Amino acid sequence: MIDDISMSEGPGLAGLTASTERFEELLVALQPRLLLYIKSLVSNHHEAEDLLQRSNLILWRKRENFEPGSNFRAWAFAIARLEVCNQLRQLRRDQRVFADHEEDFALAESARPPESEIVNPEALNALRDCLKRLPSHDQELVLMRYATDRTLGDYAKDLNRRPGTLKARLFKIRENLRRSIEDELRRRENRLSPISR
Repeated sequence: MIDDISMSEGPGLAGLTASTERFEELLVALQPRLLLYIKSLVSNHHEAEDLLQRSNLILWRKRENFEPGSNFRAWAFAIARLEVCNQLRQLRRDQRVFADHEEDFALAESARPPESEIVNPEALNALRDCLKRLPSHDQELVLMRYATDRTLGDYAKDLNRRPGTLKARLFKIRENLRRSIEDELRRRENRLSPISR
């Protein structure tokens, strides 16, 4: 289990410089968990993947700083968390810098192509169908998050639940929706395409 793996484990691992291959193995094995951890901190899937790649670069550059015998997972997660925090700080700085240009942003926003030109209409229809199949409490959570201006914290207070619990639930819902949409699109494509025999 990767939770307890340290660089000192394994045959002939005298130190990090002598175990670049072992470092690679640990880093590769940790990728799914590291991505899930980053996704728990940011809501955007693509942003999480970008942050994972940046975290991997930092981990690779700092591999010689890792202390053999210590917990690799904890070290990697700490670096990923710091990278997420740095990204969030940068976004806040950017928002302050660009606040003077709000009119420019409003103009640029209004010049965007219509949604129908950006989103695949089939995927949008599949999303609607998949949303209808969700349990009502999950539908309500998705609508609150994406169709209102309310924060997850406010909604959590109303339900007397922790924001982290709702955030984790939203993550699971999004992943299930993504899979369901992909399945639905495949089913629709199979219905439309002739079967070759």
